[in-house]
Amino acid sequence: MSASPDILKYFHEEPALLEPVTPDADPDARRRGDRSELPENVSVPLEDLLDTRDAYRGYLAGTNRTDEQVGLTTLRTPAAYTEPLTSALGRAWWGRCTPDGHVDALDDEGARRVLRAPHNTAVLVTAAAPVDAERMAAVAGRARRRALPALRALLGEAHVAWFPEPAHDGHDWSFFSASPMRDRLVAAFRERPTDAVRRFVLPYQHARSESKFYFDKWQLTGSPLPDYIEEV
Repeated sequence: MSASPDILKYFHEEPALLEPVTPDADPDARRRGDRSELPENVSVPLEDLLDTRDAYRGYLAGTNRTDEQVGLTTLRTPAAYTEPLTSALGRAWWGRCTPDGHVDALDDEGARRVLRAPHNTAVLVTAAAPVDAERMAAVAGRARRRALPALRALLGEAHVAWFPEPAHDGHDWSFFSASPMRDRLVAAFRERPTDAVRRFVLPYQHARSESKFYFDKWQLTGSPLPDYIEEV
């Protein structure tokens, strides 16, 4: 019997207000419906809370159904996401920053390796030209998105900034840009069909609870999917 295809989920928010998020260490904290608007023990300056500049945000998650593992990087066919991501959103320069602030320039294949396995990577960046290392280091580490001005400054130079997110097994990826991403990424998925992975696209606002985030556990058989979920 053939193996069940893996699942890839692309959550988009365009535009998205840059705002404090829940702690990175808990893979479920980002999608619990009962979480507070502002996480406890996070100090955010008032001027950041009042800043209404926005960006464009994406989140890629995945499930390896054969091995029963949860996390985008556990997919058995990583090219199902690495190739569309690099072709649709990549630019001439790639770089990654480690948690201790060390920056390495990467070629396209190096970027795909990091997307497959983000070991010792705090942020992955693509841009038309090399990005200032200090701007990348400013968002590296656990507190990277609490420093909202640093992320806004980074997006002033970078086309896309990617952050590895701990999943139950492996990692997911969240990513931010100053430009729209959804249409380009969906087009890249469509141009690269695969029988090994089913890929779904839906607004982030419909995934703000654990049950909706993991819709693929019980909604892929039987009743039709909600209108807001698109398979590509």
